[in-house]
Amino acid sequence: MNELTLRGCSPEPLMDYLKALGILRLVSEQKDSKARGFWRNDSFVLLSSLDEDGLAKFFLEEYKPTPIVVPWSGGDFFGVNVKGDPGPFKKTPTSTKVIESLLATKSERLENYRNCVLEVLKSMKAAGIEKKADIEGTSKKRRKSEFIATVRSRIPDQCLDWIDTAAVLEEAQAHLNILLGSGGGSEGNTHFSDNFMQNIWECLPDFATQRTKKKNLDERTRIENALFGIPISSLVAKRTASLYDSGSIGGPNAEQGFERKSYLNPWDFVLCLEGAIAFSGALTRRFGIGYPRQAAFPFQVQMTPVGYGSAVPKEVGGKEIWMPLWQNRVSLPELRVLMAEGRATYRGSQARNGLDFARAVVSLGVDRGIRSFVRYAIVKGRVGGEEKCNTACALSRCDVRLRKDVDLLQEIDPWLEAFRTAVHNEKVKKTPLRFKTALRRIEQSIFDFCQYGESSRFAKILCSLGRAERKLANAEKFREEKRIHPISGLSQDWLRAANDGSPEFELALALARMYDPASKIGPIRANLEPVTDDWKPRWAEKDRCVIWNQADLTSNLCAALERRLMDGDRAGCPNLPIASGRTARLGAVGMFLHEMTDDSRIEELLWGCILAKPPSKELDLRFASSSSSPPIPRTYALLKHLFLPGHLELERTGEEVEIRPETAVIPLLRAGRISDACDIAVRRLRAAGVIPMPHTHAGRSGRKNVWSESENSQIDGKRLAAALLIPISSQSIRTLSRMVLREQAEIPEEENNGGIV
Repeated sequence: MNELTLRGCSPEPLMDYLKALGILRLVSEQKDSKARGFWRNDSFVLLSSLDEDGLAKFFLEEYKPTPIVVPWSGGDFFGVNVKGDPGPFKKTPTSTKVIESLLATKSERLENYRNCVLEVLKSMKAAGIEKKADIEGTSKKRRKSEFIATVRSRIPDQCLDWIDTAAVLEEAQAHLNILLGSGGGSEGNTHFSDNFMQNIWECLPDFATQRTKKKNLDERTRIENALFGIPISSLVAKRTASLYDSGSIGGPNAEQGFERKSYLNPWDFVLCLEGAIAFSGALTRRFGIGYPRQAAFPFQVQMTPVGYGSAVPKEVGGKEIWMPLWQNRVSLPELRVLMAEGRATYRGSQARNGLDFARAVVSLGVDRGIRSFVRYAIVKGRVGGEEKCNTACALSRCDVRLRKDVDLLQEIDPWLEAFRTAVHNEKVKKTPLRFKTALRRIEQSIFDFCQYGESSRFAKILCSLGRAERKLANAEKFREEKRIHPISGLSQDWLRAANDGSPEFELALALARMYDPASKIGPIRANLEPVTDDWKPRWAEKDRCVIWNQADLTSNLCAALERRLMDGDRAGCPNLPIASGRTARLGAVGMFLHEMTDDSRIEELLWGCILAKPPSKELDLRFASSSSSPPIPRTYALLKHLFLPGHLELERTGEEVEIRPETAVIPLLRAGRISDACDIAVRRLRAAGVIPMPHTHAGRSGRKNVWSESENSQIDGKRLAAALLIPISSQSIRTLSRMVLREQAEIPEEENNGGIV
């Protein structure tokens, strides 16, 4: 077997990809049944008994074109003289004339094509199709479907593959393959059967007698350019296949100078359509037995406009095709099996859009030895400004790698589907742009994780969900009209998958797990959005406990601390309702106090983490070392003793001391009066029987300015107040106590007896 590297066949553009499949199919069917093919270094490699010279000769001398006919679109097949027209022609014939030139040939390798055209003409007559208007128009879709079925039942077997690729027939409708244009073999005024015949007329020596002008370009040079990428100096001008190769259409700024004409190697288009035949469609049941059948084409799904920089929302209505790349040697029968199974499965049903397909690629949905996929979008208006013309745009490459955390996304699928339906359904009222943006961010983050992995990208999924939840929390009318529920019930594995080890995630998770042990007031989520205070939230009327707004993070945390203290006091909570299932390390708190963390990311992660349900058992999450964290300010260590979720346990004696909180501390800190706040904290601690260091000794002058230097520190008072809400562990509290409290054994007896007030 010879190993031939076909450098003219690469994954991009789509024309070159389809050429590779066409070459493998034609060689296997017509010359070497043992031929194999695979992709290596962005080139298609053909294993065959043919060498390079033999492969070129095969296409020039033996290749039998597949009968490609599109009688259901355009007017090419009306008024055809069945006797043919042998020419000669001064230029390449088009439309009806190119069909007549084909019928006039006597070559054996074109016999099947001639017979197919004759049967099509007979089918048109039998079906009463006499003019173009008989098969076009919205009201005549059923007749068009019946006509295609009639053609399929009469044409030779060699043409069936083309018909099945172009259209899948149902009883009342023909579903057309977008890979062959919007007309199932036509795109705008371009008819692929017409173009295909024009190109073989220029390529094959069988039409030499019909040409009045002898070609200066050697026919062998053209086929070598198509196969092996050998440069040539002359192509056919004003010939294009923009659907498959947008770069060949020319136009302004297409090359040096103001404008370039369109050029094409005829062999490229011929082999491209031969390869497209591998993508034949079928009727399938998307959701399994018991559901109606639907048309499906290999690796073709609804467009999701994410994953590429030039995406625009209007392209959501288009289609996208995922072209597989494999590195194992594949024969034609094996390729046909791959294409027959090429309807990616996710969650037990067919992938419906690009996002589903991306998730299927990195899960167990696709497991056929495929190395990666090239993602193409079939969208309108990308070339030449023609809104009605489709173009195939290469978007990205997606490697086939197993990412186990992608299965967690199933938990949000019902909510995401409802949100997507609400955003795209504009029958009643136009959807506000902020919800479209929120949906796109969710889909983009999911796509990025599927493509690249990593916990930081999974965290972006969590953040994008939290951002959408925040938008819905402030849109009562929209969520009620669309019946969108709050996001709830995410498992703890979401937190494990999203944990990037950053101090921002550590702080956000500690805040998100805040609750009232007495269950008299709601968790921290009730302060962020109007939901019921259970862990399966529903939307509720907005009340005073919802304090989160568009202010900065520190302002919102201060407001949340004040609100929880007030609500806890009013509800008679035995302890402050600021307990948490997770705590943050002092190193992370120190970084927050010294403004070494990203406040916007903490806020985004907080909105994301509150969506996870409470755990039956906390996960063992690891965070990055905080050895380089800045020192904890003594003012924070002092003030934190007033905001504990329980009693203070003295380290030496083990005695529990109740320290009453003082809400006046928070507005003082907001105003930057840190020293006054510390004085209140000192009085509260001494009233509870513990003495801060340094302290006033009996009979000596007081040191009232002991905390005044804090006002000149670099710690912002409002940030200091916000940090008091962050839950820390009992071990961290003991560390803070050692920083600012005197041990009980060192306290003078007169102070213990109340000698100092």
